[in-house]
This record gives sequence, structure tokens and C-alpha cells, in this order.
Amino acid sequence: MNFPAYTMRRATVDDLGGLKLLWERARFQVLDLEKRLTDFQLIASDAGDLIGAIGLHIDGKQGRLHSGAFTQPELEEEFRPQLWARILTVARNHGLVRLWTCESAPFWQEAGFAEASDEAMNKLPPAFVISDLDPRTWKPNSGAALKKAAREFGDRGDRWLTLQLKDENAAALSLEHEFELFQTAQKEETEKLLRLGRTMKFTVFAIIGIVVVVGGFFMVKFVIRNPSLVFPGSH
Repeated sequence: MNFPAYTMRRATVDDLGGLKLLWERARFQVLDLEKRLTDFQLIASDAGDLIGAIGLHIDGKQGRLHSGAFTQPELEEEFRPQLWARILTVARNHGLVRLWTCESAPFWQEAGFAEASDEAMNKLPPAFVISDLDPRTWKPNSGAALKKAAREFGDRGDRWLTLQLKDENAAALSLEHEFELFQTAQKEETEKLLRLGRTMKFTVFAIIGIVVVVGGFFMVKFVIRNPSLVFPGSH
């Protein structure tokens, strides 16, 4: 089935009815996903018919793809790459350095995702595991926690795939560099204001000085021409 025209956008409350039907058909945990409505990017026909959707849950500089589903299986091959391109744009706009997923479709490994190593798993944010987990006590490789996470996010497996979008150290250095540039700009703006203040102060005093000199000149001239007003009885 091909749609001649379609749009991709972030889900809104108006899309909830269609998404709930989609999630139910996919046998996802609908109540859990309702709370994550704004995670979802969707693709729909110009007539408003929902084609498919996938969630992107963001935590800090990392994101998790979850709960991908399409109204008809034959639509997946055609439209999943379109949604992926949309998700990738959103991720880069948020400056994300790494993406995670438990999505099982072969497409994701073709898109560059790879099974997470033990070292990579240590970087998995607790928020991607279960929302009510205490970050102080969770263990990244806890099998029970990972399986529960998969169910809560609408995934069927507990195999984590990850894709690094950019070097995490470079991203941190870039952020630090941007902060330094901001501080420099602020310092330059402050110095500019101080210079402007000094210039205005000098200008005000200069004007006052000119007014005093000119006033004094006319006062002296007035006294010379009218000495009797200042010194009564003088001729």
C-alpha cells in the first residue's frame, strides 16, 4: 500500500486515539506508553491516517528508540527509513551523543546500531531501564531490570543495541568551549558597557563644564554692564 503524500511530526494529544489502537495491535503496554506520548514521532498520510510511529526517549545527551509499530506490516520496509531519518534529525538537534534501542528489526543493525558491549552498557542511563528505578542501586547488566525495561518501553527483547552519534569526550569539550565563548562574549559585552558608561560620564561632565564656563562668562559680562545692580551706589 502506497500513500501519495505523507507528513512526519511529533505526536500530540490529538493523535492519542490512533496511537492507542496501534499500540494495542502491537501488544504494547498502552498505559505506560500514554505517559510517553511526547516521545513519539509519527508518519501519517495527508488524509490523517496513521502509518506508523516510534518513540525517542531523551535523557541528558542520550536517547532511546522504543515502541516502533506500523499499521500494516508491508508498510515497515517503506516507511521505517523515513521515520529513522526524522529521529536522527531530532537527535542531532538535541545534541545527542548516543542512541540505544531494544528494537529487534534487522533494519536497526543495517542503520549502524551494534550490540552493546559491557563497557558501553555502563553508559546506559538508569532512566532507560525503568522509570521508578533508584539510580543509586541499579546495576547496568541486571537481567531482570533490563527485561522489565523492555516491557515498560514496549519492546519485546532485552538485547541492547547502541549507536554512537559523536565522540562523547569531544561533545563535552565542545560544550565547555561553547561555555568559554559565552563567558568571553559576556565579558566583552560588560567591558563595552563600562566603556560606554565612562564615555557618557565624560560627556556629561564636559557638558556641565561648558555650561558653567558659558554661564560664568555671561554673568561677568552682565556685571560689567550693570555694576549698579550688583554694587548699589556705584556709578
